[in-house]
Amino acid sequence: MKNWIAFSLVAIFASGCAHHNNVRPSADGKHYVNLTAETREAAGKEALEQANHYCDKQNLGHAYIQNETITYLGSMPEQDYLQKRNIATAVEAAGTAMWIFGENAVDDVGAAMSIGGGIAEDSMGEPYQITLAFSCK
Repeated sequence: MKNWIAFSLVAIFASGCAHHNNVRPSADGKHYVNLTAETREAAGKEALEQANHYCDKQNLGHAYIQNETITYLGSMPEQDYLQKRNIATAVEAAGTAMWIFGENAVDDVGAAMSIGGGIAEDSMGEPYQITLAFSCK
């Protein structure tokens, strides 16, 4: 049962649906994506996925990036944010492993660590804002 719950959680988080909610199309063909994310990498990945999805749905080919700006807007210094985020991620990962593979009290502690690490990550918000200009070709 534990393994089924863990597998279900992984499947839910891994299955993202493609969309382009943050695309701002323009008549001149230079479109924009503006969104926030938890990391620089996640911001870039999500913006590019949305741009490609937009171009694909409009039957205009692929997105070609013209300009990209990623800005950190967090309330704490960026280095502190990254350190705290890494700790929360490590606690969540260790807790998930203990939850899945542990027995008796170990899996209970693992469940608490996994959930607590996830809550800590979520509480830090999405401090990275990306503005991506692109055209479809």
